[in-house]
Amino acid sequence: MIINVYLCIGITLNNTIMNKSYEAMKPLINRILQDGRCLDGGILKVDRFINHQMDPYLMKQVAVEMMNRFAEARPTKILTVEASGIAPAVMLGYMMELPVVFAKKKKPSTMADCLATTVRSFTKQNDYTLIISREYLSPSDRVLFIDDFLAFGNAGMGIIDLCRQAGAELVGMGFIIEKEFQGGRQVLTEAGVKHIESLAIIESLDHNRIKLKGVKIRKVNIYEEASRCLLCQDAPCTKACKTGDTARAIRAIRFDNHKPALRWVKDCSDGDLERAEQACIHYNWPIRIKEVVRSIHPDDVDDSCYPSLGITFCGIECENPFFLASSAVCTNYEMVARAFDAGWAGVYYKTICLQEIKEVSPRFDAMHNNATHGDFYGFRNMEQLSENPVEMDFDILRRLKQDYPKKVVIASIMGQTEEEWIKLAKMAEEAGCDAVELNFSCPQMKHEGMGSDVGQSPELVKTYTACVKKSVKIPVIPKMTPNITHIAEPAAACLEVGADAISAINTIKSVTMDADAEVAGQRTISGYSGRAVRPIALRHILELAQLREQSSMFELSGIGGIETWRDALEFIQLGCSNVQVCTAVMQYGYRIIDDLILGLQRYMAKRGINELAALVGEQLPKFLKPDHLDRDTIIYPKFDRELCIGCGRCEVSCSDGGHQAIVFDRETRRPRLVGTKCVGCHLCRLVCPAGAIGTAKRIVKPTSR
Repeated sequence: MIINVYLCIGITLNNTIMNKSYEAMKPLINRILQDGRCLDGGILKVDRFINHQMDPYLMKQVAVEMMNRFAEARPTKILTVEASGIAPAVMLGYMMELPVVFAKKKKPSTMADCLATTVRSFTKQNDYTLIISREYLSPSDRVLFIDDFLAFGNAGMGIIDLCRQAGAELVGMGFIIEKEFQGGRQVLTEAGVKHIESLAIIESLDHNRIKLKGVKIRKVNIYEEASRCLLCQDAPCTKACKTGDTARAIRAIRFDNHKPALRWVKDCSDGDLERAEQACIHYNWPIRIKEVVRSIHPDDVDDSCYPSLGITFCGIECENPFFLASSAVCTNYEMVARAFDAGWAGVYYKTICLQEIKEVSPRFDAMHNNATHGDFYGFRNMEQLSENPVEMDFDILRRLKQDYPKKVVIASIMGQTEEEWIKLAKMAEEAGCDAVELNFSCPQMKHEGMGSDVGQSPELVKTYTACVKKSVKIPVIPKMTPNITHIAEPAAACLEVGADAISAINTIKSVTMDADAEVAGQRTISGYSGRAVRPIALRHILELAQLREQSSMFELSGIGGIETWRDALEFIQLGCSNVQVCTAVMQYGYRIIDDLILGLQRYMAKRGINELAALVGEQLPKFLKPDHLDRDTIIYPKFDRELCIGCGRCEVSCSDGGHQAIVFDRETRRPRLVGTKCVGCHLCRLVCPAGAIGTAKRIVKPTSR
């Protein structure tokens, strides 16, 4: 989903600027937009990359561009002012093989014969004296002046005076950044300087926002910026802000609650947000907190009208539909208690068995994009069942139910024989559990006759479900494996003998090849989870929901790749009365419950829905068999010329993976749709990185008219 809230980062330059070598300036402009900070009084702070902490690679790029622009001036000496101009001047001197002289602001005791002039400092608002030894500035010199900033032109006027005193010829002035609105260029031009170059020109810093000349602000989804947030524990940005919780606001955006995010920063001034930004410990560049916050419009949903998320599942009252899935996220009393305190409605406690469990090390692996860290889209685990003694686990469940009577405590169990299934189920009931989940789906059990091997057999799941159902009065919930062609077959077998609900899915059998995940140099097939599996999980839920429509009614508990409230909503709209979360908790912590609840409540309030049950299964009527879908109409892609950045990705994909329906004009760098070839597949829309391709109205296919 595209959210129409944006920041300034993508850029294009007008023809005037383009003539000054766009590619050379692009890194500088990006750094100004990313790392530049505005201060009151028209001050642009660039101490992250120019005049305190310096980026040597950027300085080299600056020097190369300055050399290109001043090569024909044939300078013999480069002059600058201490201290910020020294880095680019030295780099340029190295590139052009010229000596570099910097004007000092304090006369050394060893300097006898010198030239001096007085200059007014705009930044410090005081006067200072520039001094150069006559030994290093003579009438034979052709001087090129290089500095970091051109503001009012005060430093430049001082250099003009020093060159005049020495009789040297000033052949040009080059600046990394020019603040055009302060008029320095006009001052220097009127003083006789004929060649002035600036690599980036600031039109204004009004309202503490950087406006670069010739730079067109491109739209960037604020979720892109929020997704860079490291989601720190005890976040330094919030500590620095003091008047608000910036970390909580960014987290809300990250988990699909961008408008409600303002409630945590509503009292923050620009200064508060800037301090938070400066405190950001991101390993690359800080999250642009102020720009993100100031780009969000006020929420259009009244939070005083948020409905309850209460729902009944198997006759059990649940305060909300969000449960911890049976896994490593719920293996002891302290963990589950913290989750309950955070707001989770219930727990499917980590599966209990009568066999001795010994886990391997390492037992986890993850799939990242390229060399990124921390944020993975797929997760593989070789974890089995609870390693605790059986009596300890049931004592934990007993204490949890006693201490949290309004929370839902469900025991997940796995037996190897009918006797074991019955024994464990009875122990769960005696411990006061609200229900029992039968784990027919663990993909990496070392014991035969357990886990997903059982879940693939309708006969076995039927037998074990029947014996448990006869032995206890609490609800019985078989958990299905996705490692099967037709998940409805074992589910139907369970329902025949009275299963109260079905939970699905467990992890998908998988293989990853990272050597760091090997166990003593060996590998095995194990379970895959995370957001990458959500579409597969939804497919299985759909099949189970359609089974429910064909036979007796039963309830569903959905599992698989849920990170945000919108993910959870998809499961609910396909028929789930509750959802279970595991991998997202392992990645981000129990705290995600805040945004799961917030987002779902706001969604219901916006739609005017007062009961969560009204959403359960509401999307099922939209799902048809393939032969029932409309094949006589078409929706053509629609190109937004303003958003298009001219990358040509749409043409590449359409040409090599579609129907050759896009022509790319290399002169204008704009795509054009060939309607006679377009089949409306929308591959182009999906690959467009700028969100510049939308949809037109659905019409009758030309061939069907």
